[in-house]
Amino acid sequence: MISQFLLLLALGALLSGCAQTRQFTPSAAPTRYQLHGLPANIVEVQVNDLRPEQLANDALSQVLKAQLVTSLSPDPAPATNPHCRLIIDVIEHRAFFTLGNWNASTRLRARLFAASKALGQWDATGSSSRSNMFGYATAKAVSQDSYNIAVADLLSSLTPVSVRH
Repeated sequence: MISQFLLLLALGALLSGCAQTRQFTPSAAPTRYQLHGLPANIVEVQVNDLRPEQLANDALSQVLKAQLVTSLSPDPAPATNPHCRLIIDVIEHRAFFTLGNWNASTRLRARLFAASKALGQWDATGSSSRSNMFGYATAKAVSQDSYNIAVADLLSSLTPVSVRH
């Protein structure tokens, strides 16, 4: 009885000690959204990476910015429209391993400003989980999934937004 208890205790310690976190730079997924109300000629995109732990070679900010700039409307706004700034904060983007599964979470926040006036704020999240079949390849795939879901959520939230007058 005591040996079974010790075996279960050792197994529990092993499983709880297997938590690991990784960061992967996502690939830019093809953009399916066109933000018709946010013209490229007056909207500037800025991406801030607010994650506490960042890898030196992590290009997530550049990938996200390029994807958002591509989504802006190519139809120019009249010159009378004020310039706007779309600020995207990367709050979380990580993959973590627990109990035999790779999980990933991505959280983004978008804020739109015209001059100094806030026009709106939107939060976007994405999460994914897969059984650990291929080690870090699974971690990278689940990380990409959570990123894609968060970006789709963000772009979907921004689709009805318009700064055209």
